[in-house]
Amino acid sequence: MDISLDGVSTTEDLASSLAIDSYADSEMDEQTFLNLLTTQLQYQDPLEPQSASDFVAQLAQFTSLEELIDINAGMEALYMAMSSVNNATMVQILGTVVTATTNEFNFDGENSVDLLFNAASNADEATVSIMDEDGTVIYSEEIGALSAGENNWTWDGKDNNGQMADEGNYTYTVQATDSDGNTVAVDEWLIGLVDSMEYASGTPLPSINGVTFTLSDIIELETPDEQESESDESTDATEGSEES
Repeated sequence: MDISLDGVSTTEDLASSLAIDSYADSEMDEQTFLNLLTTQLQYQDPLEPQSASDFVAQLAQFTSLEELIDINAGMEALYMAMSSVNNATMVQILGTVVTATTNEFNFDGENSVDLLFNAASNADEATVSIMDEDGTVIYSEEIGALSAGENNWTWDGKDNNGQMADEGNYTYTVQATDSDGNTVAVDEWLIGLVDSMEYASGTPLPSINGVTFTLSDIIELETPDEQESESDESTDATEGSEES
């Protein structure tokens, strides 16, 4: 007596298709894998059952999946622990004088601002431009020659019309050229006391008077005492030079 298994085969294909479709848009986890495995066993051809080696291979895949899930869970726990330690460590930066690579600064609407920048080489001519938050140039000035290394310039807070600018955050650029007219690279810096730390993005972001920057932007860290000591030494050296 011939037995037709066409129906079984069709049912198997349908069940497998339904099982795969139901998990097509989700991540593979332990329960998903088990559901697929049991569905396959339930609708397999009775005259051509799955071989033991194939079944063992699928169980081995399940074991590997479990191990990967455990590793992933362990990595997540490790990440959370490291983030917690990192966040706690970053708090120590608060109250530290930081020099960072950024061209943004805050203006209080009253007091002049000292801008610090670093020239790659000597420059014969240099121009500083101040931009508001919309990127509009409100002031520019030719400041003359620059020496290779650190340079500074003070903005009095006034725009090109001689009016005091509004309080807020501004950006600046320094464009310089050498005696041959070649462009000299200049990095704009920000120096100040770190007064807050932001964690909203998941990564600690130090802030100086409302200007945030990344940890990779930091060039130098100093305690206020160290900066004051260097300032006193510089003052003493200047006074000694004048007396002589």
